[in-house]
Amino acid sequence: MDKKIKMTNLEMDINTGTILYVTIDDLRFLANEEQFNLRVEIENKGEYELIEDIDLPENELIIDHNDLKRVALNWIFKNVEIVKEL
Repeated sequence: MDKKIKMTNLEMDINTGTILYVTIDDLRFLANEEQFNLRVEIENKGEYELIEDIDLPENELIIDHNDLKRVALNWIFKNVEIVKEL
């Protein structure tokens, strides 16, 4: 960037957030600490596509990556069928 940005005032209001994610094979599971939901995506030609957004029950908080891995594996056990290639 060659030019400086000129401003008359700069108020510092810095917001940070954390999105945890776990990738298992072609599936990616994302949990946002500010929202109580789980996003499930699948990789397709280098891009991730939404499979579903799941509202988590109040007793299913995702605090860290271990919580997210547990929830992701439970989702896989319920929703993924492994089939034999022909």
